[in-house]
Amino acid sequence: MRKLFFCLSILFIFSSCSRNSTSAETEISSKINTLYTGTESSSKDLFSTDLQNLLDEAHKVADADAERVKKSSHPTDKPAMVESFIFTGIPDATTQKVKKITVTENTAEASVEMKTNEEKIEGKTYPATVAESTIKLINDKGWKIDNIIFTEQPTLQDQLKDFISETKKGL
Repeated sequence: MRKLFFCLSILFIFSSCSRNSTSAETEISSKINTLYTGTESSSKDLFSTDLQNLLDEAHKVADADAERVKKSSHPTDKPAMVESFIFTGIPDATTQKVKKITVTENTAEASVEMKTNEEKIEGKTYPATVAESTIKLINDKGWKIDNIIFTEQPTLQDQLKDFISETKKGL
């Protein structure tokens, strides 16, 4: 009888761990989908505090640069801007797919593949592209995106820090 109880206890522990992992993966997939589809979501629910602070500062610096340009002798120049493709690493990503999620306690990594379709613009053909990124998440009262690691570029946080630093030099 003890052996049966022990075996059932072990089975229960493993099955509850599996459900927690599946629940985390579902929430993580949902956060990534929200990030790439632009679905309305509170940024405090989507991004970690550190990443949200960087995004807020980058937008403030970009707004200040826009004001500087507007008041300059060349008001039609393009000010520094936080482009939407900072989250994908490629302009105009058309589809994304979560390939793998790895959860380790309160952190997770998700491998995401992004594709663009072939485009013909003004007689020129732009080939389809595929890029892969790793999204780092933390669990802080729910899963939140903390950083994005691109294949051939600095991480999202590093790009934001560089943007802030370089833009402030011109202010």
